[in-house]
Amino acid sequence: MLDTLLQAWEQNPATANHVVACLDRMGPTARPAMPQLRSELLHARRRGRYDSIDNDEELQAISRTLIKRLTGY
Repeated sequence: MLDTLLQAWEQNPATANHVVACLDRMGPTARPAMPQLRSELLHARRRGRYDSIDNDEELQAISRTLIKRLTGY
């Protein structure tokens, strides 16, 4: 399932918000997605749905929270 989610995100960046929300629900099993989560935060603008500031900020917040949870910080 994780591979499918990450492929969907890679092939269609508009799915980012949905994929990150799924990763958040997956808990520790989402650890292999850490490189993609970190990579997404390096973009000047995230590539999430509808290309809006609100969705960009939501994606950043969820990604940062998930990274902290998965790394134990």
